[in-house]
Amino acid sequence: MRMQSPELMSVCQQVQFLSESESIYPDSLRKEPEKHCLSTLESCGQALMYLEPSIESAKRAKQTLEGAMRCMVEKRISVSESRDREPRWEGYQPKKRIYDKNKQRNEIKKQLFN
Repeated sequence: MRMQSPELMSVCQQVQFLSESESIYPDSLRKEPEKHCLSTLESCGQALMYLEPSIESAKRAKQTLEGAMRCMVEKRISVSESRDREPRWEGYQPKKRIYDKNKQRNEIKKQLFN
């Protein structure tokens, strides 16, 4: 998130911590290689507790974020279980698709500018 929002760095306090718990994400859905890597929602909840440990609304916000995360995980699991296990992009050829798209763009340019 930080890399995509550099303007935030000048106005926000950077917080870095090691997670004391593992991610809510099960291994089957995870993209991060390490167990201590948290999702953005989980990280925000943890950061709230480090920044405002005695404020009740911070605790409720963390619980809400984690609840939303659990709901999303449950939904993703149920969707993946109900999905057809056939390859999603059978016969997919990324280079051909790019070539076809560029060819179409070039034809449009010819029509517009010739």
